[in-house]
Amino acid sequence: MDISVAFHGQNCYYSHMKLTRFKSLFIITACSAFLAACTTIPKEIPEELTAQELIQKGQTEFENGHYQAAICYYNAVTERYADSPPLYLEAYYEIGHLYMRQKKYSKAEPIFQDILDLYANSQPGTLPGSYQKLAQLEMDKIKEKK
Repeated sequence: MDISVAFHGQNCYYSHMKLTRFKSLFIITACSAFLAACTTIPKEIPEELTAQELIQKGQTEFENGHYQAAICYYNAVTERYADSPPLYLEAYYEIGHLYMRQKKYSKAEPIFQDILDLYANSQPGTLPGSYQKLAQLEMDKIKEKK
């Protein structure tokens, strides 16, 4: 075997390896950049936003497929407006609903159970009735999935 042919063959092999490594690095870099661009979790949620603005932002993020960002906005409502049962329930229900849409039933179930427990432990008429009914419907769906 001619040494120049063997050496040339090795150069082709190393060139191919370098090209393959370059392609892999390019793909990894491109994917990382794409994922970073898709990450929309808010670093800071402005204090001046009202509960309805936070809920609207959560719904918009949810509609755009940014589930973690939506949860951040809904959590901000549950934290900032814990003393306002209607606002708290709306945001908390939306978190559970988001998990249902993602088929994360094990995360949704305790949320809906908490909502039902809130109603069970409150005076009739003190909480908006719609979230009790909605939470019960979601719990029924979860039971069907088991």
